[in-house]
Formats: sequence, structure tokens, C-alpha cells
Amino acid sequence: MRVPSQASKASRRSRPAATRAEAATRPSLTATPAVEATTDAVVVTAFEDGLSSHAEAVDAALGGALTEMRDAGEFRGRFAQRATLRTLGRLPTRHVLLLGLGRRRELDMFRLTNAFQFAGDALRARGVGSVSAYLDDAVVAATGRDGSGPAAVADAVRAVATGILLSSFDPGTSKTDPEARPPIGVVAIGGVAVDAAAVQRDLEVADVLALATNRVRTWAAAPSNLLTPTLLAESARQLYQGTGLELDVLEKADLEREGMGALLGVARGSDEPPVMITVRHDGGPVAGPRLALVGKGITFDTGGISLKPSAGMDLMRDDMGGGAAVLAAMWAIARLGLRVNVVGVVPATENMPSGHAYKPGDVLVSSSGKTIEVTDTDAEGRIILADGLTKARRLGATHIVDVATLTGSAVVALGHSASGLMSNDELLTGLVKRAAVSAGDRVAELPMFPEYAVALESRVADVRNLGGRQAGTINAAFFLREFVEELPWVHLDIAGSGWNSQQDQTQIPQGPTGAPVRTLVHLARLFAELDGA
Repeated sequence: MRVPSQASKASRRSRPAATRAEAATRPSLTATPAVEATTDAVVVTAFEDGLSSHAEAVDAALGGALTEMRDAGEFRGRFAQRATLRTLGRLPTRHVLLLGLGRRRELDMFRLTNAFQFAGDALRARGVGSVSAYLDDAVVAATGRDGSGPAAVADAVRAVATGILLSSFDPGTSKTDPEARPPIGVVAIGGVAVDAAAVQRDLEVADVLALATNRVRTWAAAPSNLLTPTLLAESARQLYQGTGLELDVLEKADLEREGMGALLGVARGSDEPPVMITVRHDGGPVAGPRLALVGKGITFDTGGISLKPSAGMDLMRDDMGGGAAVLAAMWAIARLGLRVNVVGVVPATENMPSGHAYKPGDVLVSSSGKTIEVTDTDAEGRIILADGLTKARRLGATHIVDVATLTGSAVVALGHSASGLMSNDELLTGLVKRAAVSAGDRVAELPMFPEYAVALESRVADVRNLGGRQAGTINAAFFLREFVEELPWVHLDIAGSGWNSQQDQTQIPQGPTGAPVRTLVHLARLFAELDGA
């Protein structure tokens, strides 16, 4: 079913009016000193080697309370350490939160964003409705950029605002008696000398990116019975209202006509029908390059006939995290009115065991015509992405980035701190890396040495879907490369970065992270700057 745009191309380039659900918070800059701020709470920072200048001013107003905590060893400035004090009338604000940023040399945009998300979570738990957060030049300089010029300041301000806004995520939407914790409604950033007009756009971007990230987190956390492939498509349709995006949902009969035997093969075991969701944003020149974002949309993964262990299987509701990131990124790209051509593609299904399910040893025929030997039905994500990548090429993609919670090997190799990146193109890889830095995400590039490809050779088909245990993440990327042909392509494995389930990994917020939706949006911003775009 197609939902065409009702707006002209010119109107699609403008930023549409926000809906009530999207307009909860608008971050802003403030010139008010920390000791004069009248918001419910003030956030000031400290490294392990000392208080920031704004923390020192607050400390003086509180009679040395912050220094006393440091001297007593109660607060050491360790990363994400939080100490909250009630001011008892000594300052206009009711609460001061002292936020540790750890060692200066270790601070980057990823850690800065996470630190302020922790701060936002702590303040929201206290019922705080308005926050003023203070940066200083030392924090800006420590985030990894050279110096403290306008770009560095804008990035740091955006990271702080985004982090606090991410605290609005609520995982308990299915509770009949939810906790009364309204989101923080006012976020003001102060403490740095900057052209307010120049940075205001970055604050608007931060607002949109936080909304997009929390949308991904909400989708990823949703129970799979409440977010089937069909319901995911419907949720995207509702999200896109008023954006000018063109949504097309291919249903089972459409998939059969297009020969999408890979997606249909994986879907055979489920009673829920599969869909292929495509979204278009035409903001660039008609003849300009088109970026394709392709996301895995497995709304629940049992492993199929190659059944997973029961422990932890409930988290397999987030196996559509890549697809969620693509769908939310498309919304943000349209919301920001980016002058770029982008198409989003999300093949979506469940992977279930049944008498109709596909089996190890089966051969599937993908829409590209290439045949796939199935050696493990729990390596289903790459199979459905084969049809998704082919669809992206058919829709005119000139560059492709795919995103998937694809391999457990990525979690073993990288934990929850970075997405694995594999590619066939240095230029596109460079753009994705730059985008990740600006977004407060992390990517780690893995090699694509030709020797890895031999593990996927098949005696009965063009390619098999799984090699051995060695280099599992890279072998999965080699499988996907079979279906992009010669187009510039980047693969992001977000199996670890999309959800922090490691209880002792306390420096990254627990649960769904929304990665890498912000990277995808920043990539679209960079892509618009390419020659010819």
C-alpha cells in the first residue's frame, strides 16, 4: 500500500510543524550564570583532577560543599558519577547535580552524551522539570577536536542537550499504573561563549535527534506481540504524517511478484505476514546521488528451526533495531528538511519454527536471482537483507549503508561500546566515521581481507548464509557484499551497540540505546555536501 506525499518538493524541504507528541522540549542557550539559574536543577561538571569553573562558583555559593565531598572521597569525578545536593535556599535553583566526566584524555562525544543522559535520568527520577547544564572551555577542548572553535562548541552543546533529552525515554508504556515521571520540559545550556544564533540550529538538531533516538528505543523495547511487521509499518505510517515522506509497504503478494524468495523463505515459519517497507525523501537534485539506508526488521527471532536457548530470548524483540534506526532516521531527515535524496528499506518478518518453516539445507532464491544455501536458520538477518539490498539498488541507490543486529560475534569482539563497520569503499567509510563522531556514536572498522570470503562458498548454491565460528561478523558482511554488487557500501553491525544488556557495563545506559540513528542522520547531512548532491 502506498502513502504518497501530499506536499510539493519545495514544501518537503521545509521543516514541518511539530505534532504535540514531538514538541515536549525545545533546548535553548542561556547566558545566566550557574549561581543565578532559576531552573529546578543546575548541572555542573568535574574531571578527576578538579572541579570545572562553574562548579567552583556553585561550590563557593554552597559554602564549599562540593570541595568537602571531594576532600572526603565521597566524589572523585569518575565518569558518570553523580552527586545531587539540595540547595536549601542558598541558590535560586533547588538542586545541584555534580557530574563526573572522568579523565580528560578519555572524554569524547560518545562519553559526553552518555554522561548527560545519566544526569538527566537522575534528575527526572527526582521529578525535576527544568534543567540548566553548564559547559566550560575545558570540557569542549577535551572532547577530541582541536581547540575550541565554533564547530567544537556546537558539537559539545548538541551532545549535552541530546543526552539530557534522552532521559525522556519511558520503557514502561505497557504498565496499567505507570510511574508519574514527566519528562524534563526545559533544557538550557550555558557556560560557553558562542554565537547564539549559530548554535541554535544545532540545538534544534539535538531535539530532533533525541526524539528519533527515543523512537528507536521505544520500538526496540516494544513487546513483539505489539509490534509485528505489519504493526511496525503502521507505526511508521503514523510517524510520517505531515513530513512529506513517501511510504510504500510491500505485502506478501507484492513480495511474491517481485521474487523476494529470501525474505519469504525466512517468513514461512510465522503466522505473521512479512512486509518490505520503503520510504523516500527527495530533497536533493533530481539527477543527484541517492543514499540508501537498509535496516534489518526481524520483529522477533527465535532462531527458527536452529532454535536459540530460552535464556535471554525475550530480548530478541529488539532484532529489528536496525530497521527501527532506518525508519526513525528517515523521519529525522525529513523533519530537518535536508537537501539530499535518501531511500529507506526495511524487510520485516518474524523468524519462527513451525511445520512450514525453512530448514537447514534449504536453498532460497533471492530477488537478485542469486541462490542461498541455508546452513543455519538463526543467521536469518543477512538472508532478508539480501532482498532489502537488491530493493535499494532497484530504487536507484548510488550508495548503501545497511544496519543490523546481525551477529553475536560483534558483541564478543566489541561489547556495547561501538558498532562494527565493514565496507568496500573508503570515501563512504570516512563519511560514516565522521558522522558517528558528530552523533556521539562510535564505530570500529573491521578488515575485509579476501581470504574471509572462502568460508561462504557453497557446493549447491551461489553462496551459503553462514561460515564457521571464526570471524563471524566479517563473514556476515561478506555475505551481504554479494548483493550490493559494485555500489559503495558500508555495513554496520549493531548487535552490541544497539542494546546494553551487560549489567556490569555501567558507563553506558542500560537497555536500548537507539544506535546508530543519529549517525545515519549526520551521514545524510554530510552526504548532501558531496559534489553533485
